[in-house]
Amino acid sequence: MNRKTNYCVLGLLIAAVVCSCTNSPYRTGETAGNTYFGAFGTPPTKLDPASAYYVHEGRIIDQIYEPPFTYHYLKRPYELIPLTAEDVPAPAYFGQDGLQLADPDPPPDMVTRTEYTIRLKRGIMYQDHPCFARDSQGQSVYEHSTARDLAEYNFPSDFDTQATRELKAEDYSIQVRRLADPRTSSPVFSTMAQYILGMSELRAALQSMLDTERARRKDEAGGAYDAERDERDRPILLDYMAADFPGVEIINDHTFKIVLKRKYPQILYWMCMHFFAPMPREAIEFYALPVIAQKEFSVNKCPVGTGPYYLKIFKPNEKIVLEQNPNYHDDYYPSEGAAGDIESGLLADAGTQIPFIRRQVLLMEKEEIPSWNKFLQGYYDSSGISSDVFDQAIQMKTGEDMALSDVMRNRGIRLVTDIDTMFWYTGFNMRDEVVGGYEPEKCKLRQAISIALDYNEFLDIFANGRGVLAQGPIPPGIFGYRDGKQGTNPFVDEWDPDRARHVRKSIDVARQLMKEAGYPDGRGPDGEPLTINYDHAAQGESFFRSIFDWYRRRLDLIGVRMEDCGTDLSRFRQKKDQGNWQVASSGWLADYPDPENFLFLFYGPNGLVEFGGANSINYRNAEYDELFNRMESMMNSDERQAIIDQMMRIIQHDAPAFWQYHPVSFGVQHEWFTNVKPHQMSYNTMKYKRLDPQLRTTRQREWNKPVWQPIAWLLAILLIGMIPAGIAICRRETRA
Repeated sequence: MNRKTNYCVLGLLIAAVVCSCTNSPYRTGETAGNTYFGAFGTPPTKLDPASAYYVHEGRIIDQIYEPPFTYHYLKRPYELIPLTAEDVPAPAYFGQDGLQLADPDPPPDMVTRTEYTIRLKRGIMYQDHPCFARDSQGQSVYEHSTARDLAEYNFPSDFDTQATRELKAEDYSIQVRRLADPRTSSPVFSTMAQYILGMSELRAALQSMLDTERARRKDEAGGAYDAERDERDRPILLDYMAADFPGVEIINDHTFKIVLKRKYPQILYWMCMHFFAPMPREAIEFYALPVIAQKEFSVNKCPVGTGPYYLKIFKPNEKIVLEQNPNYHDDYYPSEGAAGDIESGLLADAGTQIPFIRRQVLLMEKEEIPSWNKFLQGYYDSSGISSDVFDQAIQMKTGEDMALSDVMRNRGIRLVTDIDTMFWYTGFNMRDEVVGGYEPEKCKLRQAISIALDYNEFLDIFANGRGVLAQGPIPPGIFGYRDGKQGTNPFVDEWDPDRARHVRKSIDVARQLMKEAGYPDGRGPDGEPLTINYDHAAQGESFFRSIFDWYRRRLDLIGVRMEDCGTDLSRFRQKKDQGNWQVASSGWLADYPDPENFLFLFYGPNGLVEFGGANSINYRNAEYDELFNRMESMMNSDERQAIIDQMMRIIQHDAPAFWQYHPVSFGVQHEWFTNVKPHQMSYNTMKYKRLDPQLRTTRQREWNKPVWQPIAWLLAILLIGMIPAGIAICRRETRA
């Protein structure tokens, strides 16, 4: 190799080094497109609308599937609006004689049947999908395909032949029936079985159909039959419409009825969730084809919907890509909002057709710091704020609320906060002989413990102050919540007008309550300190020890000892199911914006041990239960509010739990990502949001300029190191 060649190689190497000097995780030019870039930390495992229940899964499938109704994006309190339905229907109530009742809001005990007639908008089309591709005989074009024919396809969106069809009422009927399929293990089945007519009977019928088919397959295969493997390779195809089911009546292709056994207005909220999204028969049949099942394509991984986006790439441990659905029906940005929305610029796009964003790219981030750094570099359009970076993002000035730091504001970053519609609480097992019971002394003991555990201090230490001290289970934003002084829990808290927030009563009040409860200075009649057990499944979690130590330190103030009774999750659940525990923490996130969704957690007939319900602390108060029965099916009104006020006073007095706090979520967004308003009830809001890709690429260039000095020094060192070799080569060539 001569000198000229050496210099050429060196020049190419230098050029390669220089050209590769970029920290962008994307292809060149990719961020210039109308694409949202974000991160996710937990891989989604269930995309089946019948069974998916977790928030990180809802954020994906709620952009793909469309139930009949949804919530207004901007209005608060949350308002139901039609999505695929023409309107939000009024219920028709029927009495014992089978005749419709004239009263639009009759007492629950008069209602034996409720009907909701849902009329669908015409012309709503599904995304293009191979399940709709049919031959001239109406059969799937892939029915006789072989594994070799489909080898090149990595996802249904890759298939060459795809088609679409119009949304039909039958699709909704099939989906409601799928909630009763034992194989979906739908988390809402037990609730729906209480209200939808014939739901339990449908479950039994579908189980019988499965048992029959499984027995047939076993007899056909003989003794070596592997049922699990067989159903994985050849899924059992049930004809959902074959079973008798009066809970859904199909009137025509665009009209169906939901029929309930009783009055239950909250069913409309349930029909805003993906559990009630349509499921086309073609999709079920397509994914039951053995050649498709063997590629591991299924409803659980490959959704088929009518929503604004469809799933293009699904690599749950790496990358998720959603593309705009070209068949999406007419949909428009709202023209009305809540107070302040005009001033915030949230109505600038009023009446404009949506969605605005064409593509979403979500990358898996296992660690919070790298994700945050990519946000600061402009490579992610929005981000949460973890405790690790809170001080970098937020500043607190004396007498002022939390605000973005100057560094963040100077970059045009905006802060978005919202009180989550959930609450954390620590419950007392009301069946326990020590901390349970309803005698005045027992209530005072629990009140004293509640006062000692000052959750304003907890929030300052463990959550950067991001929370609102809870006065009971109902969070702000939900009907029934009382704000300010009028909402104060008088047995545990006080209203501080100077700081405009609730604070715990003094520790002296707690000590007096302990004395009245029979535990002066924390010691019982035997002279021994009161010891309570904290049951949990957080063994090994890094955060637990510091929180538990805080519990102990606070309870020491009233002479109470707390013991760590941690175990694994399976054993913990068993202890809860059997009622063999004393004190344990939990939380509840709203399924829908109604107080019933929180107050039912303390309804006696929902007791976990006795009835297997959601009342895990086994609280039972006859007066509370009677009020709950009256409140449950009422429309929001002054009368309903008065009943809720009574219920709140009862559980505040009985103190079956010490109410912790309602979390406040903090998020940040770049200036090029707009139309962003937190929404606690829906995850199909990306269609309203807008990007300015040109501004984004400008900021990325400004914030990520290559640092050439280290490279220059490296090249200089390389060149200097090559001088002796170059001299030696020159001498050798000269002598030659």
